Amino acid sequence: MGVPDDSVAELRRTVKELGFVGAMVDNHLENMTHYDDDSHFWPIFGAAEELGVPIYLHPSPPTPEVFKSRYRGLGTASWGWHEDVGLHILKLYLAGVFERFPKLKIIIGHMGELLPIMLSRVESMPAFQAMAEKGSKSIKDIWHDNIWVTTSGIFCIDTFKMLRQVTRIKHILFSVDYPFESSSSGRAFLTELLTTSTLTEDEVDMISRKNAIHLLGLWESAGIDQQDETY
Repeated sequence: MGVPDDSVAELRRTVKELGFVGAMVDNHLENMTHYDDDSHFWPIFGAAEELGVPIYLHPSPPTPEVFKSRYRGLGTASWGWHEDVGLHILKLYLAGVFERFPKLKIIIGHMGELLPIMLSRVESMPAFQAMAEKGSKSIKDIWHDNIWVTTSGIFCIDTFKMLRQVTRIKHILFSVDYPFESSSSGRAFLTELLTTSTLTEDEVDMISRKNAIHLLGLWESAGIDQQDETY
C-alpha cells in the first residue's frame, strides 16, 4: 500500500492473471498512516472498484511508541488494533472515499471492529452531520452498502446479535481467525446460531457460505450455476 502505483499493478495482475478474488492489506503503514489521503492511496480503491473485488482491512501491529502509550499490558489483539480499523473506516468516509468510489467493497473483521455499537453515536457528530447536509450518504448507509463484516475470532452470540441489529444479513461473513481461534470453535458457533438465535437455517447458510460466494464471485468453485441461484 505504501507505493500505490505498484499496489494497483499487483492487484490487477493477481486478479486478472491469477484469479484472486480480492486483497487483504494491513490497516496502516509501518508509521501508522491510514489510507484516507486522496492524492496518494485512492488509485488502489479505484482499481478495486473497477475490478469488482473487495479490500479487506486487517488490523496491524502498532509502532513501539503507540504500543507503549495505548497497548501496554493489553497486547495487540485485546482492544487497540480493533478500534484502529474502526477509526480508519470513519476517516475513509469523511475523506469522501465512498463518494468517489460508490461501488467500493470493504471487508473488516472481528464482528465489526467495535463500530456497530458506535454507529448511531458517530452519525450524530458534527463532522458526520455535515456530510449528510451536503448530500452525502450517511455513515449508516455506507455501512449497509459498502462494508462487509466477518465473525473472525469472536464467537459470542450476544455480540453477534448486536452486530445483526445494525448490519444486513447479506453483509455478514463467517470467519474463524485461525490460529487465534480453532475451526471446531467456529463450527460450534454456527451450531449455536442455529439452535439458540432467531436466525433461520437459510440465514445461517448465507453467513457461513452464500454471502462469501456472492461477494467473491466463487460460483464455479462452489459448484453453483449463478443464473439458478436465488439470493
